[in-house]
Amino acid sequence: MSRKTLCLLLLFSSISYGFINVEPPVIGEKKGIDAEVSLNANYNSGNSDKQSAGVAAKGQYSTEKWLAYFIAAYHYGESNGQKDTDDGLGHLRYIHTLFDSGYDYELFCQTEFNKFQDINVRNLIGANIRKKLDIGFEKFFIGMGLFRSYQKPENESEDNPVYHRTKLNTYISFLKKFNEHFNTAYLGYYQPNIEAFSDYTVSQTLQFNNLLTENLTLSIDLVHQYNATPYNDVEKSDFRSTINLRYQFR
Repeated sequence: MSRKTLCLLLLFSSISYGFINVEPPVIGEKKGIDAEVSLNANYNSGNSDKQSAGVAAKGQYSTEKWLAYFIAAYHYGESNGQKDTDDGLGHLRYIHTLFDSGYDYELFCQTEFNKFQDINVRNLIGANIRKKLDIGFEKFFIGMGLFRSYQKPENESEDNPVYHRTKLNTYISFLKKFNEHFNTAYLGYYQPNIEAFSDYTVSQTLQFNNLLTENLTLSIDLVHQYNATPYNDVEKSDFRSTINLRYQFR
């Protein structure tokens, strides 16, 4: 990555959102316990006072036939003395090979909250089938499945109800290496309500990873989320650009 490109991305990284590596995990690639921690902090003063911080952690256990991992993340920020970021999540996933066919099945559950999207709690549980494709990337997976979700707003009303929804879960995940120190990872979801396809969410993360040492990585993340049916007074589209420092325990 050129110095000019890095400086340009630094300028646009005004919102802190520490996040974990989105590289797709591969069964049998590593064995045993693997863990990493991601940290992010931002401080501006003067015409605009902005402070924010994010922390995320991932723990993974892998065998020749299956793997499981857990992710936890929390983010907090203030602008001009007013809180403007307060969200977090916990995610657990189990992935197992399916009859040595090139397919895997996944079981997952997640809980999260986002005070500034008026989400007091959102819980979900689901299952996927995923397939690895050999199309010129080091790793490239597509997945499809279903999940059931429960979502409760901060302030429940007729316009902001509790939602019980079953959604289709489709995703693309890939890793592209440019050299031994620099790679790009992508994770994108499309999740429509099976009862009304106009009610859908899209989530995309594009990640630029620069390996500084064997265990330390500088990551620049571009994150876009779109919710076609948010709660009242919440924007449908949300974009975050972030710089993270990740440490991996091997």
